[in-house]
Formats: sequence, C-alpha cells, structure tokens
Amino acid sequence: MYSQEITRRHRAAIVIAIDQSCSMSGRMILKGWELSKSEAVSIVVGELVDELIMRTRRDGNYRYYYDVALIGYSGDEVYSLFGDELMFYPITALASQNVEKNSYMLRHETFKNSVRLLESKVPCWVKPQAQGATPMYKMINRVIDLVADWCAKEENMDSFPPLVFNITDGEASDANYEMLRAASHKLQSISTTDGNTLFMNVHLSSDANHSSIIFPTTYEVPLEIRHAHLMMDMSSVVPEQLYTYIMSCRATVGHPPYIAMSYNSSISELIEVLNIGSRSLPIGI
Repeated sequence: MYSQEITRRHRAAIVIAIDQSCSMSGRMILKGWELSKSEAVSIVVGELVDELIMRTRRDGNYRYYYDVALIGYSGDEVYSLFGDELMFYPITALASQNVEKNSYMLRHETFKNSVRLLESKVPCWVKPQAQGATPMYKMINRVIDLVADWCAKEENMDSFPPLVFNITDGEASDANYEMLRAASHKLQSISTTDGNTLFMNVHLSSDANHSSIIFPTTYEVPLEIRHAHLMMDMSSVVPEQLYTYIMSCRATVGHPPYIAMSYNSSISELIEVLNIGSRSLPIGI
C-alpha cells in the first residue's frame, strides 16, 4: 500500500485547497519579509506548482506524471485557481502556460553564510485574495466529487491514491464539527488499489504565544484546543511507508501513528508539510 510508483501509466492526483476568506489578510513572515497570509501562501504554493512541473522534465520535455487541482474557497464559493472549470489539470498543460511572475524582496542566504534581501520573481499561480466567509464544508464536498471521479477512471484505479492539502487559518463558516468530520472521513474513504485518499490539513497562525504542532501523535494534540482536535479528526493517519519523511521534520520521534496535520503553523511549517507530502510520492520513469 502507498507504494505505487508515479509514471505516465500511473499518474498521481494532487489537490491543493486554499482558504481565501477575509481572515487571510492577517500578517505573517516569509523569508524575512512581512506579507499577508494570502500573499505568503500564494508564493509558497506557486513555488510548489513550479517544482512539480520541474520534476516531470525529462530530455527537454515534460512527462504526464501528475493531475493537479488548485482550489480557492471564500464567501459562498468554491472555484478553480487554474482556470474557469474546477477540475484536474494535466501537469503537461500547466507546463505550457506562460504564467505571470510577481516580484518580492525576500531573504536569501549567500555562499558566505550571510543574509541579504534580494528580489525574487515568483510565479503567480495563485492570486492573493482575502474576503468573505470560509465555506470549508462546501469545499470538501466538491473535492469528494473531484477525487471520486478521478479514482473511478480505469487508468487511475491502480495509481498512488490522491493527496489533498487544505490550507486555512480559521474555522468553517458553513458546518459544525460533526458535519466536517463526516465529510472528511468520506473523502478519506475514496481509494485506489494502492490505498485511501490522504487528507492533510494545515492551520496557519501568526500567534507567537502558542506553540505549533506538526504531524503530531494523537496524545500531542492539546485537549483544551477544540479546533485542533477537529483538525485532527479531519486529517488522515499517516501511512507507515511515510514515517521516514515525517520524522525528518519532528523535534522528537514520538510514538506513531502520526496525524497528517499541522496546527498553529508558521509559513516555514506549511512549506514542510507541502514538501513532505509531495516528495513522498514515489516517482518512477
């Protein structure tokens, strides 16, 4: 289980869902620069999409290894951030797009171990937005349909199971605890022959007064923080095959199983979750 190589015959499905509600206007630090959460997420996810494209490059061409859906949700809407239709886009189609780049002054380490602020041009796959409410329940149900259709296709039935990221900084505005828990479990029940869909939830925060938790064990989620327990109940249990990746970013080994979540996270911890999730996919040829 969770071992199928990613090839042109067995593609992988990746969904990145981004909360674009009004609370995403809050501020965070990314590489020494203060930005809104929506801007910081735009940069991080834009770099990840570009990295996925580069991973498929072989002999000057791009190979069809991934189907990618990039989703925003705010107000009462759930929408694609790649185009007009909410769907999976072949990585080869994304590679052929001429994407606008935004300039940011970000901190970089030089070869002499000094730090400088340098201009970085970042692909704008995600246009920053922060308005309206947080229709997370509606988003999860749209992703359920999207992932179920992908897994039902004959060419995908034996593939590595879909990987779904949810990046948010708040609570859902359209559902209660039980509704979100039930919808998340339904999403996780969708499977290929290689395993169930993996649902990773990342809660962003600029609150330095509370410690973050990343890929926690069940006993590490504070009992007094109800929302952290909801995130835990919404998230997949990390399969044993991925433990090596998880332990590389934890302060302590702990006692598995680990939960595919990060709570009260910084932008650097968001990067850790996205990198570990996407790099755990076993790419073949």
